[in-house]
Amino acid sequence: MDLKDIPDRWKRFNPETPPYKYFPNRTRKQTMVWSWMAIVGFTAFGYLLAEIVDRYSAGKEEQIREYARQNASIEQMTMIRNQEEAFREILMRARRQRLGLPAQAHGSVEMRDPFEE
Repeated sequence: MDLKDIPDRWKRFNPETPPYKYFPNRTRKQTMVWSWMAIVGFTAFGYLLAEIVDRYSAGKEEQIREYARQNASIEQMTMIRNQEEAFREILMRARRQRLGLPAQAHGSVEMRDPFEE
């Protein structure tokens, strides 16, 4: 088989109807319209799916919180509390940095008698 036997479809290239692999007779405008329709459709589907999941989980949130409170061990509750405190500390440090405030000075560990001067 010679190269001349292979049809070169780019020689007869028409910019209005490029040689697409799928749906070969479509125009560029049809391709653009279908692309935008797909983008809008998938975006709408994702938004609706997110709304449905949020509505479904909002009702169960209190129930899950109650189950967690009843069934969690003391160690788990301590770990959760420590994690919350660590996140709060990280966020406060970031807020101070964002506001241009200096890092919080550590307190002195020396014990002093308040009545002694």
